[in-house]
Amino acid sequence: MRKLKTLLSAGLAGGLSITAVHGELDVSPSFNLETVYTHSTSDLVGSYDWTDSGDLYYITSSSSFLNASAWRATAGSPVNIYSDPNQFGGASLVSIGDYVYFNSSDFSNTQNIWKYGPLSGASATQLASTTNNYGLYKRNGDLFITGAQGFGTNQIFYSDLDANGDLVNDPAIDLGTTFGASGPLAFDASGNLYYAPGFGDQSIYRWSAAQVVAALADPNSPLPTTGVLWYDYSGDFSVSGGTGMVITDEGDLVLSLTDFTNPSLLVEFGIDESGEFDGFSELLSSTGRLGDVRYYDGYIHIANDNEILRLVPEPSGTALILSVMGALVVFRVRRRRS
Repeated sequence: MRKLKTLLSAGLAGGLSITAVHGELDVSPSFNLETVYTHSTSDLVGSYDWTDSGDLYYITSSSSFLNASAWRATAGSPVNIYSDPNQFGGASLVSIGDYVYFNSSDFSNTQNIWKYGPLSGASATQLASTTNNYGLYKRNGDLFITGAQGFGTNQIFYSDLDANGDLVNDPAIDLGTTFGASGPLAFDASGNLYYAPGFGDQSIYRWSAAQVVAALADPNSPLPTTGVLWYDYSGDFSVSGGTGMVITDEGDLVLSLTDFTNPSLLVEFGIDESGEFDGFSELLSSTGRLGDVRYYDGYIHIANDNEILRLVPEPSGTALILSVMGALVVFRVRRRRS
């Protein structure tokens, strides 16, 4: 396996004074790593996203997770759009329409959601909401949030966004208490919702699209907590919590798993045609902490120290042989014509 020195910032949703630990990253032989973007300083890239026009935005923090900052990537120096040395960097940045949303928190565990935009005109950073939050996620132009009151059991929140990019419902609508400490969620193409607790529960849960629609229509009938366990990975890995999650175009679930005592993992879980668990494969392991995950332009992406990397699949043996044979044919034809 290829070994790189890495630190993947997971961002803190509370005011914990923890210093990030640099770790050694082992990459599956099925993939190569390519650098997509490198930040201009050694500050840690946490979360990131691309706008509809392809612009890259990301958040950083120091090795102690303080000095929360947000940036627009450029070919030269990045453009700073937000900075606060007294805020902890959050776990999420997400682009929705003409706005970018990201989160931060302070020593008193006040958790903020910030918006930046409109992106097409004169932009300004302003407080969008104080809804308790760990992660921010998008679905059909709406904002979904995972968070909890007082470090308790995770809740899932939801709000439409108005024409100014603000939450229509502030605080956001509570769709119900779920499981464990707050972690990431993702939707598949059919609208089924997957969620992995960040700590205290080594499981992945799934709600059908119909259950999600019912909870959105009537918050007094929240997401159920029975019959929704999708997969318990406690027998497979020692690491105990989800940090970032995406569903790929192929319909597989990719999840980063981290805690403070075990090596971190990036794992791909298969989803069959009926939505059931269909095996897994380890993509990365790290002695540090893995952070947010994105699926963009056909590739899985992850943050590494002050960089954003993408995983590029190695060509299969058959494809490689055909490629070499094709090159030899071209070479022989050119020799004959010379």
